[in-house]
Amino acid sequence: MLRERLEDLTNYETSEETGIYSMHMAEQGSEAYEREKTYAQIQRMTDYLRKLDEALKRIEDKTYGICRMCGILIAKERLRAVPITTLSASWKLRGKCPEDGIDRVGPDLGGE
Repeated sequence: MLRERLEDLTNYETSEETGIYSMHMAEQGSEAYEREKTYAQIQRMTDYLRKLDEALKRIEDKTYGICRMCGILIAKERLRAVPITTLSASWKLRGKCPEDGIDRVGPDLGGE
């Protein structure tokens, strides 16, 4: 579904480029803004799809859900919220590994 939306946006971007020269300057400005917005959306979707592919690869490699900084298991709540994450909540929020090796999500990150 994301790949289809990305293709739709890319096709829209290509079709809109041909008609810009016959427009009034104000219309050109609006069109340029819309093109930039579409391009940013394409970039975000492309980045997200790449990260999803990387997550699928980690699942195959049996490394999905392991923090790349700490090596601890990422909390299930975090993986549900951000399935493409490679960092534990502890590392993301505090910049260090929890002393007890348990990733926690929420206000009580424990360990200190």
